[in-house]
Amino acid sequence: MVGLRAWVTRRRSSVLLVLDALGCVSWMALGLLLALVWGSFVGVVTRSEDGPGSAATGKAPPPDEFSYAEQIEGERRRLFDVTVVHTNPPALGLVAGAPPRRFRVEIPGTRAAAGPGESQAVVSAGTQIGMKLHCSGAGVRCTPLSSERQHVLTREDVAVWVWEVRAERAGTFSIALTMTSYFRDTDTVLVEKPPLIWSVDAAPPEDDDWLSWARDLWRQVTEAINGLGGLAVSVSAIAAAIALVIRRRPPAEGRDNDADTPDPVPDVGRRPPPRPVRRVRRARSRLGRAARAARARQSSGSSTGAISS
Repeated sequence: MVGLRAWVTRRRSSVLLVLDALGCVSWMALGLLLALVWGSFVGVVTRSEDGPGSAATGKAPPPDEFSYAEQIEGERRRLFDVTVVHTNPPALGLVAGAPPRRFRVEIPGTRAAAGPGESQAVVSAGTQIGMKLHCSGAGVRCTPLSSERQHVLTREDVAVWVWEVRAERAGTFSIALTMTSYFRDTDTVLVEKPPLIWSVDAAPPEDDDWLSWARDLWRQVTEAINGLGGLAVSVSAIAAAIALVIRRRPPAEGRDNDADTPDPVPDVGRRPPPRPVRRVRRARSRLGRAARAARARQSSGSSTGAISS
């Protein structure tokens, strides 16, 4: 019995040693597997961050993908020149205070003839084109009436830009037209031509324009009233005092007044009409003189007859 127990004990010990060895190997295999999985995950993440063609992967970029600089250069090579017809600014005939005039820029496509009062220029097309009109000077404004950017992709495309130019006062100012070709729909500039700059004169308003004359007169009167308000009040008071003194002056005496004319009677109620005393007395005196002369002639005739007899 003792020998049998010893043999069983030795067998159990050997089995436990085998199991312990197998457990160590399995743990080592599991660790290696986990290390491989972690290394694969880290490599995938690194390649996704670096992107294709990076130095981390050591691979060259695919031939169908370009860098940003190569894309810009390729777009510039595809551009082509087209004719631009625009208004000649000196031909606008601006007048200070007059209604605004239209400044027009057109890419006419196949039709490239410039009319009277127009000029021509060249711009790079085949992409999105922007037109800007800058007005500098006191009293001048340029108001856009169309979109700043328009697509001109072929030689047959037509695009039109319009502005209103208005001069509020007479003088000299400048107008500049800038033409820019953009990279697709971005703000990246492919080609920008040097701006076209003109010097334009705005004439003063015409002298026979009654509306401008009335407007200037009203402005002057308003400024005078605002600046001399106190003086205007003083002048009005002086004028009122003079008018009051003139109304209180006594009436002037007659030109042919003499001693026979009775003194005026003060008004009591309604004033009676004056009696023609002087004229009646003069008439009576004339009749008396005529009668005396007739009597003198009669007496002289009678005396002459007596002497002759």
